[in-house]
Amino acid sequence: MLYPPAGSQSAFVLYLSVFALTRIVTEFWKLFVRVEPQGEFRIPTQIHCVTGVVHNPFLRLLLGCGFLASIYGIGALGTIIPDSWPRAVHGLLVGLSIGIAEAIAGGYKDGAIEGFSWRKFAKSPSFGALGGIIASGHTIDDVFLLLASIGSMRMFLELLFKMVVHDYAPGKFRSMRGPFTEWTTWRHHFLTPYALTWLLYIALSSHSNW
Repeated sequence: MLYPPAGSQSAFVLYLSVFALTRIVTEFWKLFVRVEPQGEFRIPTQIHCVTGVVHNPFLRLLLGCGFLASIYGIGALGTIIPDSWPRAVHGLLVGLSIGIAEAIAGGYKDGAIEGFSWRKFAKSPSFGALGGIIASGHTIDDVFLLLASIGSMRMFLELLFKMVVHDYAPGKFRSMRGPFTEWTTWRHHFLTPYALTWLLYIALSSHSNW
C-alpha cells in the first residue's frame, strides 16, 4: 500500500479522501493543463492573471505545482498543532486553514472579474472548519484529516448549489442561463445519485468503526 495509514482509516474518511483527491485532480486539469476556448466564459476556466489567461504551458504547470504545494503546506502546518489539544480543535484549525486558502484563491479568481464578495469568501472557511470538526471524530492521521476536511467542504459547497438550487448557473458563464440550456431540464436525472451521495455521507459518518 502506497500510504500504510490508509489501511486503518474508516470508510467515511476514505470516502471523503477519494472525493477530495478527485476534486484536486479535476481542478488541476482544468486550471493548469486543459486548453479550451474561453469565449463563452465570463470567468476564465484556465488559470489567469491580471493580464488575462495564462497560455504558456510551462508557466501553467509551474503555477499548478504551486497549487499542489500550497495544499501540502497546509497539511504540514497541521502537524505542528500540539497533540495535547482536543481533536476537534485540530479539525477546526486544519479545516479553517484549507478553507481560508481556498477562499483567497477563489476571491482572486472570481473577484478579479465580478468583484469581491464577503458572503462568498466566508463560505469556504465556514464549511472547511465544519468539515474539519466532523472529520476529527473519525481520524487521527493529519493527512486524512486534511483530505476529509476538503471532501466535506466541497460537498457542502459544490453539490448543494450546483444540483439542488433551481435555475442555478455558475457565474463563470457570460449569461446566467449558461450556454447549455438543455441541462436545466436534464438536471433532474442527477438528483437520485446526488441524494445517494449524501445518504452515504450520513450513513458512514454515523459509524466511526466502518
